[in-house]
Amino acid sequence: MVNKLELDATLEALKSFRVRALFGGEKEIVECGKITHEEWEKLLDFVVDDETERRKVLLTVRKLGSASLPQLEKELEMSNFVIQKHLRLLEYEGLVERSIGGDSETVYRPVLKSKPSRPPFEKIKFIVDEKLCVDCGACVSYCPTNAITIVDEAPVIDEDKCIGCGICNSVACPRTFLYLDLLRHYVKGEPCKLDQEPIAAYKSAHAAQTMKEEIRKVCQDGGVVTSILAYLFDHNLIDGALLVKKRGENWTSEPVVVTNKDELLETAGTKYVVTPTLVGLEKAKKKGLKKIAVVGTPCQIQAVRKVQVFSSAFQEVMGNILLIIGIFCMENFSYQNMKKIVEEYCKVNLENARKMDINKGQFSVHPKSGEKSSVPIKDITGLARPACHVCPDLTNELADISVGSIGSPPGWSTVIIRTEKGGEIFQKAQEEEYLTSKPLEESEAGLPLLIKLARGKRKRNLEKLESKRTEGGYVTHF
Repeated sequence: MVNKLELDATLEALKSFRVRALFGGEKEIVECGKITHEEWEKLLDFVVDDETERRKVLLTVRKLGSASLPQLEKELEMSNFVIQKHLRLLEYEGLVERSIGGDSETVYRPVLKSKPSRPPFEKIKFIVDEKLCVDCGACVSYCPTNAITIVDEAPVIDEDKCIGCGICNSVACPRTFLYLDLLRHYVKGEPCKLDQEPIAAYKSAHAAQTMKEEIRKVCQDGGVVTSILAYLFDHNLIDGALLVKKRGENWTSEPVVVTNKDELLETAGTKYVVTPTLVGLEKAKKKGLKKIAVVGTPCQIQAVRKVQVFSSAFQEVMGNILLIIGIFCMENFSYQNMKKIVEEYCKVNLENARKMDINKGQFSVHPKSGEKSSVPIKDITGLARPACHVCPDLTNELADISVGSIGSPPGWSTVIIRTEKGGEIFQKAQEEEYLTSKPLEESEAGLPLLIKLARGKRKRNLEKLESKRTEGGYVTHF
């Protein structure tokens, strides 16, 4: 027998803009061809169930007047994590608000008149206008009607195709809301506050390098990312990987889905230019790939985890992600600004550049012939994308395995193992002689340098975020 709360919550859920848009947009969605009718039904069922569960939380908060998490756990048959997830979305929608009670416990109260900072179904053009867009490409992949394309490193919406479902806002974009502490909880398995642990939770830290000569010839530092993916391909553990490939001699880049080791080797090396890697999720689906590895910067991995936590059915429809490898990132550049750095600051013709890297506070360009040329990072940080200056994550804390050069000697990569899955794959790759490693503590700079830089980025960018809030601009809900 259905109880009154279940019935009331279901009725409220059916009024949701998400449910109404997906239901009403059936024809447009299916005719678009991105997903099948069966997949549309699966998404609709998920959204109805998800909205019903969220409305149960909202109705219970309204009934109690104010409620703490322990109180809601007693009232509802849901885990602490699931309740938190729904409360955060309700907060984003302007339906509940958080405050600290007399005993320093967080309590939630209903908002009598919804006043969200932005409507949760608003198109993500406002993120572009606020200079928060990271050009990750998630909105392109998850838009069910192919209404979004990337033009000049930013999403553009075709109003004739858009059905107003809000998926680009509430599902895909890592800069509308994120709630990083909740995503950390998902990865770590227990709560973790944003202002703690500058490199976040991890299981072990290593300096590692490839043992494969073919990879050593083309890799950036230690060849770790390429080696791990080569191991996964060779053992049929993945059938595709989302990566970035340099296109031609002018250093433009493109997102690619590689399906074998030969294609993988063509993507080796770092490209210091923003690329919408996650459009590859749609490409992987079209190829029929079922086991995917994703390699990305912190903002891109934030988008992937956001979908997994808040809208898992969308991820299931797009394909199973077996492994997430995160690249360290202090900041990234538009193509035009990267070209400016190389040619105006480093005095190297872009087409003559063989390799670029960042080390010891210097951005360096290695030409095909002659000596490398460098410029201090502090001199070019103003050329980074504006969105980079409000990102609190240096070490890609939501990945299964995080990889970068900070803290390791030349020819090696720093590797942070964050999940059991990541640790198992890293260990197997060593046992099969794809990699060799040593504890990061044995490196001269090691963890202290990495922690110092990560803490510095977090402090600077959270301060900039607060300044933007004070000035009245839209601020991502981290």
